[in-house]
Amino acid sequence: MSTSKKFLLTLILLIIIVPLIATNANADVYNNYLQLASKQKQGTDYTITSKNVGSDKAVIAIHGGKIEIGTSNIAKSVANKANTNLYTFEGIKSKNNNILHITSTNFNEPTALKIVTNSRQTLSIHGCKGTSLITYIGGLDEKLGAKIRSELKKAGFKVANPPASLAGKNPKNICNQNKIKKGVQLEITYEMRQTLLKDKNKYNAYINALSKALK
Repeated sequence: MSTSKKFLLTLILLIIIVPLIATNANADVYNNYLQLASKQKQGTDYTITSKNVGSDKAVIAIHGGKIEIGTSNIAKSVANKANTNLYTFEGIKSKNNNILHITSTNFNEPTALKIVTNSRQTLSIHGCKGTSLITYIGGLDEKLGAKIRSELKKAGFKVANPPASLAGKNPKNICNQNKIKKGVQLEITYEMRQTLLKDKNKYNAYINALSKALK
């Protein structure tokens, strides 16, 4: 085989294989909570926290703890400040907490579903990759999303529409399974979360902005 043909064959293989590797690397280990619970131990590998204060609003973080660092901190603070119901699923493993990630359209842990289906407004806090200080605002509840956008901007934070993969528009997304079948999904970049966790004043301003939007 000529050198040019070998090069072409190698190039074709790379085009086919690399996307498959990337897809596999990002795929969830578990397709739903039942699968996860059969392999991972609550209290050792993950914790579940819920609080029902009789509100018709819920703040949730289904990838909390060490899965998407900072998301459960934010959810707990907002729920406390706005006096809403709360749900968090937090990874507490010493390593490899990413295997506890269940995508939002498949997340069916019973307590989470109960909290969400009993709410009229749902705010789901997520973390995404990124070095920019941005909060992406998605989900089907455009009214609440607009309020959150306004309050965050007034507080000096940068917001943007999410890329399609983070849009939270799927009706099966847990944030959209409340009484009105639409919620808000925030995707907060890694750098934004780190900034909030390191700067108390910015953290409090961020929490206050989200809380105002929920009131």
